[in-house]
Amino acid sequence: MITKYKVNPQSNHQTIIQIGKNDAWLGLDVVRLAVGESWEGETGATEAGLVPLSGKFMVNISGVQSAQWNGVGGRADMFSAIPWAVYVPRHSKFTVTAETRLELAIAKAPCDKDLPPAVVKPEDVRVVNAGAANWRRDVRLVIPPGSPLSQRIIIGETINPPGNWSGIPPHKHDEISGAENILDEWYLFKVKPAGSYGIQIGYKEGQEESFFIHNDDVFLMQNGYHPTVAAPGTTLGYLWVLSGDQKTYNITTDPSFDWVTSTEAVLKETNR
Repeated sequence: MITKYKVNPQSNHQTIIQIGKNDAWLGLDVVRLAVGESWEGETGATEAGLVPLSGKFMVNISGVQSAQWNGVGGRADMFSAIPWAVYVPRHSKFTVTAETRLELAIAKAPCDKDLPPAVVKPEDVRVVNAGAANWRRDVRLVIPPGSPLSQRIIIGETINPPGNWSGIPPHKHDEISGAENILDEWYLFKVKPAGSYGIQIGYKEGQEESFFIHNDDVFLMQNGYHPTVAAPGTTLGYLWVLSGDQKTYNITTDPSFDWVTSTEAVLKETNR
């Protein structure tokens, strides 16, 4: 159900997840650069979303359409500010140059459509106060479902307060049905304070698993329900990306948690 990976803090470029390996619809690279350093990449038959986890960079894109932006990013970490992002189309070459010390996540998905390069600024990101009670969290929709910016990639972040759950009600997106479509998903975690932890859960009928979440852990979810919880005193921040044959976000929730939606409505009305 869940495959766990680890970002190597000593590597300046690391491929974490490869598209096509274990039939994954997603890829993930992490690039770390010192001030003034550059890194070159190309998309080939994929589209890419560049999300600075920390730091600021300049990017030059050349391909069917070309673009250049500088001053992209600038936040100290995931907990301190809303992200920027850059969409890089298929069949493009791109060069990233760090304007400050930089940690950059590069999400990839298969693509057979030519789209223009695009930049997403913090003011373009929709922030949703999701859930209620001890499953309340802040969700940042960077490239949401239905966005024309990408063909398949969906990008967002979640900030999960201490002791709270996210991914509630538990949901899955691993089969084609009238209510659901297949979407692979990965989470890249930051943990505050860095020595603390959360728990990532995965389950489906007849199968259960759980993992400690530490700083720079990555989890690939390809089937089953996958809720997350932060230990008391621990704030979890995670970048999440989805991709599948269709970009539509159709999911199935665990019937045991059908009460959650109506309860949220009552709690939010009571707290007005």
